[in-house]
Amino acid sequence: MSERPSKFATAFPDMTAGRWAISGVLIVIAALVPVVVSNEYAMTVLVTTLILLVLNISWNFVLGIAGVWNFGQLAIYALGGYGAGILMLHTSLSPWLALLAGGVVGAVAAILLAFPTLRLYGIYTSLLTFAFAEVIQYVILNDGSGLTGGSFGLPIVRGLFGTASIASANRSYYWTVLAVVVLATLAVAAVSRSSLGIALRGLRDAPAYAAARGVSPLKFRLIAFALSGFLAGIAGALYVSFNQSIDPGVMGLTPMSIDVTMLVIGGMGTITGPIIGTALLAIVQTALVSHPGAELTILGVFLLVVVVFVPGGIVGLVSRYRKRISTWVAEDDSGGDPAENDDDVQPEGSTEQSVA
Repeated sequence: MSERPSKFATAFPDMTAGRWAISGVLIVIAALVPVVVSNEYAMTVLVTTLILLVLNISWNFVLGIAGVWNFGQLAIYALGGYGAGILMLHTSLSPWLALLAGGVVGAVAAILLAFPTLRLYGIYTSLLTFAFAEVIQYVILNDGSGLTGGSFGLPIVRGLFGTASIASANRSYYWTVLAVVVLATLAVAAVSRSSLGIALRGLRDAPAYAAARGVSPLKFRLIAFALSGFLAGIAGALYVSFNQSIDPGVMGLTPMSIDVTMLVIGGMGTITGPIIGTALLAIVQTALVSHPGAELTILGVFLLVVVVFVPGGIVGLVSRYRKRISTWVAEDDSGGDPAENDDDVQPEGSTEQSVA
C-alpha cells in the first residue's frame, strides 16, 4: 500500500528534493550578503529592494493569481505604513506589534476597498481602485491635524532597531525583511496550490464556469484582498520602520508604474516572477540613479518588449523552453519511433496523457 503524501508535500507538489536544496542554498547565500557587503549605501538599497519585493508579492497575489486589476495596492501599502508609524510615535506599543498592526490596517483597508470593487468589472475595477489611491493620497497631503504630517510625512519614528548603530541596524533589517520575503513566498505558493488558489485561478480564467461550479466570486476574492492587504500593510510598516518616516510620495503614479513593470517583466501570476522582476529592475534603477529620465525610458522599453514578445514574462519564457527541453529528452528516451514501443501505446479512449 502506497503512503499518502503529507500535507507539506501536497502544498508544494512541484518542489522536488533537488529544488528544495537549491532554494535552501540560495536563501543561505542571500542571508550571508550582509557579512560580505560592508557598504552602507548598498545595504540600504538591498533592504529597500526586499521591502518592495514584499509589496510586489502581495500585489502579484491579487493582480496575477486572483485576476483583479487592483491599482490601489500602493495606497494600502501606505496606510499600513502610516498606521504602524503613528503607533510607534504616539503609543508605547512594541515596534514588533506595531509591525503586525500595520498588516491588520492593510487588511482592513483592502477589505473595505474590495466590497465596492468586486461589484464592478473590467476597466471600472481599475478606475475605482486607482481613484481610491488618489483619494487616500489627497487626504494625507491635506491633513491639517498633524497626525500624518501632510506633505512632509511623519516625524522620525524609532523603528524596530532604533538603539542600534547604522551598520548593525541595516544588517538586522536585512535579515528581518529577508525572513518576511521567504515566509510570504512560501505562504503565497501554498495558498496558490490550495482550494482557495484553485478557486481564484478559476475565477480569473473562466469566471462563468467557476461560478457555475459553486465558487463564490465575492467570497474568494474578498479573502484574496484581505491576504494581499495584510502583506502590503506589513511591507508598509517595514518601510516606515526602516526609513523612520513615510510621506505620500510612496503611492504616486511613478512608483505604481515601476512596480507593475516589475510584475509584468518577471511574470505576473507566478511565484518567482515578482522576485526576478524586482531584482532585475532594482539593478537597472540603481545603475541609472543619476539619470532619472533614462531610467524611465529604459523601463518603458523593457515593458514594451516583454508585452509584445514575452507576454508571460521571464518566468513564462523559461518555463516554455524548459518544457520543450523536457519533451525532447522524453522523445529521446522513448527510443525514437513511438510505434516501436508497444508498451507505450495507449489504448483508444484511454484517459491517460502520453509523455509527449
